Amino acid sequence: MNIVIAGGGVAGITAAEAARQKDPTAEITVFGLERESLYYRPRLPEIISGKLSVEKIYAHPDSWYREKNIELRKGESLLEVCVDNRLARGSLGSRLIYDRLLIATGAECARPAPVDYMLPGVFTIRHLTESMALYYEAKRIQSAVIMGAGLLALEIGCALGAVGVKVHVLERSDRILPRQTTPASSKKLNAYLTEKGLEFHLNSSLAKVSGRDRITGVELKDGSLISAQVLIVAAGITPNLDLAKALGLKIDRAIIVDNFLETSLEGIYAAGDCAQTPDGFGGLWSIGRQEGLVAGHNLVSSRQERIAYEPTPPSSTLKVAGLDLVAAGNLDPDDKLKSAVAETETTYRKVVVAEDGLLVGYTNLGTTKGNRELATALGRQKISEQNLTALADPEFDFTKL
Repeated sequence: MNIVIAGGGVAGITAAEAARQKDPTAEITVFGLERESLYYRPRLPEIISGKLSVEKIYAHPDSWYREKNIELRKGESLLEVCVDNRLARGSLGSRLIYDRLLIATGAECARPAPVDYMLPGVFTIRHLTESMALYYEAKRIQSAVIMGAGLLALEIGCALGAVGVKVHVLERSDRILPRQTTPASSKKLNAYLTEKGLEFHLNSSLAKVSGRDRITGVELKDGSLISAQVLIVAAGITPNLDLAKALGLKIDRAIIVDNFLETSLEGIYAAGDCAQTPDGFGGLWSIGRQEGLVAGHNLVSSRQERIAYEPTPPSSTLKVAGLDLVAAGNLDPDDKLKSAVAETETTYRKVVVAEDGLLVGYTNLGTTKGNRELATALGRQKISEQNLTALADPEFDFTKL
């Protein structure tokens, strides 16, 4: 069986590994647009700060691909697919006949206006090469502006702050990490990171970028001016859908797939940031890996042997400047559901349950206590009224769950 995978990120490489494990004889070819093999994208901020050397960011050495008999074509994207004769053509001229195809083309950083992305000093951080460029840039600048206050933005901000750069963070919302926090936990996180040197501009948006030969600063829509030698845009991601559109696949926000991760064309699957599963979750490394495992198995299986993708509520982890934050499931920021909140001067925990007591979400800031037990119970276990009341105690004994 000939398997072709478009995309060398976590979903594509995990799928190749899973397919190889299920079928030792399959021909597996992976087209990877980057000239690098799979690396841990969530650790790019550590490259920027210099805490992690480049050789340690790779998931596997080149020898691993040879041992697994997986052909990784670095720097070559899958350019065209002819469904009628199952012919795949790469951007460097490769031509392959496939039996099953996986689209795992991932996503790129969103590029909102008004920014000239060709102006020196403007960065979008999605790839290793961009992170290395910012690492060298950080050695000679005094101030940087980050557009966005999500997980990646805050980790980049702390990485730059660690090497002495003054960091301004712009956020359209009224709080940082709006998807991973409640108003109370965001306020506590904001205060902590402000003490570490980050300056937050909430309810703010960019109006203009100053500079002719390179960036010299930004102007906000309220007229405020910020001097900076670097602008980093970290305002979400946009799925790479060119190949899917050329194939005529059904697309909504991303490529629509069923419970087996198969697209609207039989024999063509999708996984990772470019795929939209029935649950709608995506955009996280852990989800890309989980989808890759299922897609890889199904690529080399008969229709009767396929396994269904079982989504879990998305979980985000932030670890910056010595602070831990985990958020998973429905945090119910508007307090419409039952919940228990435990707070100290340095920690915050909220546990959210549905009407029937099922644990549907939690967040834990400033401590890791209870993370393992809550992750195990999420979406699977009901919390009794007695335990829910007791969870308001910061010293709750999680063995009771």
